[in-house]
Amino acid sequence: MNRNPQKSVDQIRRPDPRDAARAYESGTVPIDCSGWPSPQQQPVYPALEGSIETDVVVIGAGLAGASVSLHLAELGVATVTLEAKQPATGASGRNAGHVQPYLDVLEPLQAWPDQGKRLLHALIENRNIVYDLCRKHGIQGDASPDGLLEAAFKPSAALEKKAATWRAYGYDVQGIDANAVRAMLGTERYRWGIHWKEGGRVNPYLFTNGMIAAAARLGARVHGDSPVLSCERDGQRWRVKTPQGTVTARRVVICTSNHAGNRFFPHLAQTQYPLVACGLATRPLPDALLKTLNPARVVFTQYPAGLYPLVIDGRNRLITATIPGPGKAGDAATYFKLLLRFLHRTFPQSRDFDLELESYWTGVTASSSHVYHQDYAKYYRVDDNVFALMNLGTWGNVMGPLLGQSLARALAAGRPEDCVLPLEAPRPVKSPGLFEFKVRRLMIPAARLLDTLGMA
Repeated sequence: MNRNPQKSVDQIRRPDPRDAARAYESGTVPIDCSGWPSPQQQPVYPALEGSIETDVVVIGAGLAGASVSLHLAELGVATVTLEAKQPATGASGRNAGHVQPYLDVLEPLQAWPDQGKRLLHALIENRNIVYDLCRKHGIQGDASPDGLLEAAFKPSAALEKKAATWRAYGYDVQGIDANAVRAMLGTERYRWGIHWKEGGRVNPYLFTNGMIAAAARLGARVHGDSPVLSCERDGQRWRVKTPQGTVTARRVVICTSNHAGNRFFPHLAQTQYPLVACGLATRPLPDALLKTLNPARVVFTQYPAGLYPLVIDGRNRLITATIPGPGKAGDAATYFKLLLRFLHRTFPQSRDFDLELESYWTGVTASSSHVYHQDYAKYYRVDDNVFALMNLGTWGNVMGPLLGQSLARALAAGRPEDCVLPLEAPRPVKSPGLFEFKVRRLMIPAARLLDTLGMA
């Protein structure tokens, strides 16, 4: 048992201590703090210099922007991608690594013009898009389709209903009893579960970088260290300026949720509910523990709280994410202690091993709803021939590439309205801090209390 987690916390790479608290709270710590970058260096894309022209300029090289760029390049559309830093250094390189090929809540789709039929059809047909793209383009994204398991203390009518809904769509999902849960996870704590045999894990940083590299091989021009300063009309085209260059394009696609403080289309920042999350990655687990802790290697979530979704990655590290308390996002030691407490209760065999923390980081998700799991992405017509695909919420690893593919095909056909998301005008949300207040101050503290009592 790790009696002194601060020992391993001190070994984590940190930003300048004078700015650390602010960086952790804003989710802007360097991407090297994340557990996802690998020892192998990713390509570094040069800053834009001079003036160039293209058909489409994509702003943002995260999961959505990388997919738009890749699929436009596949279709032969001249594309320039601009990233403020380097690919996947924002929210896309900081998520929990889940490949969830289904949606938790379908009710909001009833308000869409087509009741969400196009989105559902696209998701069902492309639910393996992460693994398909990795195979097609040779992306080394540590992607593994090992499935997902939602474990519960007792059978849940809500989970059974969700499983039945997606089973009717052709998904391989079933309820399992305590014996099956124990065999898959190596724990006696849960008596029931829903086993999604599709889906699994991915390294989102490597996956996003792999999509951008594939786009570049197919002819897209990619520029890092090129934050956009302005996006202005130039006759029938748009002039996008960066510190050292300019791109003139017929169409603009904005695929970044980090609009706060930007001078180009700043009202987009008012369309989202931000939420700070933190991620933790242990050092590689001992071989003896790997034999009994989640031997099925499924992505593991706990129902209903989902306080510590767990992934064991290709480097045999345990990776999870949770929500830090207000003003406490930089407290790595506290959140590692809480994780250890959960692990020791859920997997008693872990008490015999000295688990250490390798990486701790934060990031910010952007949702379109203040209701948990109703955070559908948004597709905006910002101006003539200016579109935004943003607010991916917690489903980015699948929705990013899926929606990017759909948008690219719609733009290539000259019919932007054909994207599977409804095309809307940006509208400011009411009380943008409401979602974070509810989650960080109410829901998560309640979930931690239940965890302390052994009830979550």
